[in-house]
Amino acid sequence: MNSFVNKIISALAIATTSVFASVDPEMEGMEVVSRDDGTFLVGSPTFYFDRLIGAGGIHSESELWTPRKLHYRLLFNRMSVLPSWNPIETPSIWMKTGNELGDMIYQDFLTDAADRPDNRTPILEGGFRTPLFHGFWATARMFQDDHYCNFRGYRVAKTKESFSLFGENWPLFSSGYGGLGYTNDFINASVLAGMEYIWLFTETSRWIPVLYKPRVEARADFWNFSTTLVYENAEYRDDSKKEQGERHEVNGSIVYSCGEKCRQGMLQLSAGLAFRFLDDDGTVYTGLKNDRVLWPFLEMRFKPMSQLKFDVMFGVNDRDWLVQDSIEYQVPALEKMNITVGAKNISGTRLNPIADTYEFFDGDTVSLTADGRMNLLQGYVRFEDTLSTFLSFGLQGSFWAEHGAETFDVKKFVDDGDFTARHGDVGRINSWIKGVTGEFWLNLWYKEMFKFTALTGFERIDGNQKRFEVNPAEFFVAFNADWLIKRSFRISHSIRYRSDAEWNLRSRDPLVVKGDWFWDVTFEQRFPKYGISLAGTLIQVLGDEVIETPNGGYSRFRFVCTAKKAF
Repeated sequence: MNSFVNKIISALAIATTSVFASVDPEMEGMEVVSRDDGTFLVGSPTFYFDRLIGAGGIHSESELWTPRKLHYRLLFNRMSVLPSWNPIETPSIWMKTGNELGDMIYQDFLTDAADRPDNRTPILEGGFRTPLFHGFWATARMFQDDHYCNFRGYRVAKTKESFSLFGENWPLFSSGYGGLGYTNDFINASVLAGMEYIWLFTETSRWIPVLYKPRVEARADFWNFSTTLVYENAEYRDDSKKEQGERHEVNGSIVYSCGEKCRQGMLQLSAGLAFRFLDDDGTVYTGLKNDRVLWPFLEMRFKPMSQLKFDVMFGVNDRDWLVQDSIEYQVPALEKMNITVGAKNISGTRLNPIADTYEFFDGDTVSLTADGRMNLLQGYVRFEDTLSTFLSFGLQGSFWAEHGAETFDVKKFVDDGDFTARHGDVGRINSWIKGVTGEFWLNLWYKEMFKFTALTGFERIDGNQKRFEVNPAEFFVAFNADWLIKRSFRISHSIRYRSDAEWNLRSRDPLVVKGDWFWDVTFEQRFPKYGISLAGTLIQVLGDEVIETPNGGYSRFRFVCTAKKAF
């Protein structure tokens, strides 16, 4: 306990010279790499454990389905922004490139062949969106992130031929699309088509290669409706076992949202339907019961007074149900003082009711659903106060309890090439898990030129931790800063410390991810007159090169450069 207090005190002392930052992510959807307010462990651009320290429960955010994620990608049983097919909103042309430090192109000149490290890998992106022409516009984008793709031999054995749009690194995803759209005051619609290479990380801890050829996504937002329709022809393969299969999938959603007048009223309602229809042929490594899922849901906000609000989301179908509700009250207090008390609940039979229900592994059928239900209850108090025109601070405390948390009941571990896989079924922890959290933050600012945040938090969890997929970090400290000089030159940086986290169930021995300091920084020069911006980001300047997830890749010091011209 004393060592914990000493670390917090010493870190807060540093905060007097440090700072809240908006460090640019290396790619849209990879903001988790620079997150500082919880446990964020990245194994690849498409698989990570992401959990806020005050979120409650032991699951990661990407495991939980919500209506806010209707445009996210379903990667096996997790919701992911990346690979994002959200059309870039601003008419522009852009290019992005970068690399991990220590690439072979430099080592060739600096070291003898015997002393050279493993090859380092790049990041590539390029695209455009045209200005409107009578309401019509066109867009195209190619993007892939080769970071975290060590253990190349494993992937080469699975797909003998090159498995990306560009290069020979066998990256964990490589995506490209092009399409047309139409936008006016009534409708915003688009149709995109392309192809994508991706490696899915499954519940058995295997990497499965999938080629979407083609992938087509259509969207239309009009009046108070939002619709999405996707067709995917997915090709599965494992050349080492001479296995092949195909999945033809149609998925999407339709949502009715509360209109402007409705949002100004006491009661706000929205409703929608998410759906998936599958047709599998050959060896496909996962399955969905009845080859379809229909997921109707309803959202409601009741606000009888300006300080009090109730939020409810409820979804149900023939297999599952899920409820997420909360109540929040802002306590009238002194001027500029904000005291909020609240409670929330998550209950249901499954965190992600639209995900597949089975996985097939070496003749074994792995159940991805568990009997019974989970129930998460949480209460919290938040206090914020603005002390002057340049200083504010806040704190938050919460207590939560969860029963029936989803876990994985391991039967045995087996070797899978360079990695370790597992047999078993998704199960539940049918006992109470309890947690208490605390957070404190301090904000400083000067007009638009300078912003600073010092943030620290802790969490204590009591329960059967050996059955947790991940034992989250117990505390963190972060200092973030933004400088904007003459409204054209930006410096953003984030320096943070996260304590140890531990994976329990994906390897024969627990994988302890040691606590460490991390530092990311972005420099950006803007030329507003010409609509041009040039940015460079350094990621993981501090910290050891480590593997943060079982069967994941190394997180290394890397840089990313972006050039963008807006029309």
